[in-house]
Amino acid sequence: MLNIKSMTFDKLLVTKGKIDTEIELRSAKERSRLIEAIGALRTVSGAKTAPISIARPHALKGKKLPPLYRNPKNRKETWAGRGNRPRWLVAALKGGKKLEAFAIR
Repeated sequence: MLNIKSMTFDKLLVTKGKIDTEIELRSAKERSRLIEAIGALRTVSGAKTAPISIARPHALKGKKLPPLYRNPKNRKETWAGRGNRPRWLVAALKGGKKLEAFAIR
């Protein structure tokens, strides 16, 4: 065991550096060992080996939905009810019309 009380300040700093380096090496080895153990558990249990995704996209993202509302002045302008309301619909709603008046039946 080292007698740190009798060491000079410079020797203490050198020893501290060696200890910090050894701690980093051992923690990296332990981390690798744990990752391998988790991988082995996944293959034994038959679990998926793909990494777990925290943020998943919405189930309807990218899917085309049928239009729910149509502009009576221009039949080509429709809205599926997702995202921002189109300008023609916002203007009509501000004009006093109800959303149900634009519903496609």
